[in-house]
Amino acid sequence: MTQRSFDQLPNAELSHGGVVAGTAAVEPLHISDSWQRCRGMGLDCGFNPQPNPVSRHQLRHLLQRDMLLASVAAEEINTLASAVADADHVVMLVDDRGCIVSAAGEAAHRGPVLRHARSGVDCSELLFGTNAVGTALVERRPVLVRRNQHFFLDMRHMDCLAVPIFRPGGELIGVLDVSCETRPLVPGLMELVQSSVTRIERLLLRELRSPYILRLHPHPGCIGTPFEALIALGEGGEIVGLNTFGARLLGVGQQQALGRSLGELLSTDLRSLGRRSDQSVSLRTPDGMSVFATLAEAADLVGRHRQPPQARRSPVSAAPQQIRSLGLRDDSELLEKLTRRELKILHQLDSGLGNREIAASLFISEGTLKWHLHNIYGKFAARSRAAALAKARSLGLLGVAADAH
Repeated sequence: MTQRSFDQLPNAELSHGGVVAGTAAVEPLHISDSWQRCRGMGLDCGFNPQPNPVSRHQLRHLLQRDMLLASVAAEEINTLASAVADADHVVMLVDDRGCIVSAAGEAAHRGPVLRHARSGVDCSELLFGTNAVGTALVERRPVLVRRNQHFFLDMRHMDCLAVPIFRPGGELIGVLDVSCETRPLVPGLMELVQSSVTRIERLLLRELRSPYILRLHPHPGCIGTPFEALIALGEGGEIVGLNTFGARLLGVGQQQALGRSLGELLSTDLRSLGRRSDQSVSLRTPDGMSVFATLAEAADLVGRHRQPPQARRSPVSAAPQQIRSLGLRDDSELLEKLTRRELKILHQLDSGLGNREIAASLFISEGTLKWHLHNIYGKFAARSRAAALAKARSLGLLGVAADAH
């Protein structure tokens, strides 16, 4: 990451910022750029920023305007908040103007800044200086702001990170933020937030109602995970939308890709893919990268939203009949959503292993394991390991060997 020394910033900022002039305290470029913007707006580091919520009338209009964002992100907000509930973190969904749409987190654990986090509060750099939300909106990329990196002195006790959310056409629609005032952010949190944003962007892409979705990744095992590239296609094979990773993989901007035929960017067309829709095919991106692709109907993109169970392929379709037949409709849908790896993690959780031991046994990082746990908690609507395990036991999942899946 490009960095800049704080001794390149104006002396007034250095004196207010707790950084001794003449030293070489190196900060990421997005932090120093944000400080420059704050000074350019006439902000004073010693000023105590105060929330400026909109009126009730304005709040109604804001929530109507952000209805799509709020609806597609609601489940992820609750799931992410549950995953970090024990760490005193607050999760915020913010729109493209910097106004909080919703916030989740225990009010009792919020400090002097986050206790004001509620719908309608403006988190832009103009009001709160350098902060993850405001800076991510300007930079249009994930941002981590640690304690002394905040512009205002009264915010230098907190950590925050934010990941921008983009529409399938490339327009910035909002930001997902996690902040904490009482302790450092938990390790691996950026991966969790990014995977949540990926799922939100999947739902936004599905709102296009395109007939086909092309799923791509350089590694075939990543197709079907939150890390895959997604391209929404029209009836004629034209691109009508794509997610952030899809644009990066093709080497084009999301807006520049709209309306172009698939053949212009990949070595295939819709007709060729349609003949092999039940299998992964190898393709070439414009820069020569080999990727694997699978063509799917849009209804298969997000299994847990608005389609009957029989309309989707089950990740555990090879499971024993005793698993697939358990429970009522909601439980059946839950069972269909569990992957083999998640079932194996459940068994290891039940055996009392800790995160480090489980990650080592699966040859994955602890951050990746936390992403899997985040998914498991969401599928079980659980706030803790104990709750997730209790649900798994009630469904009989822990009585079946994970290797059978």
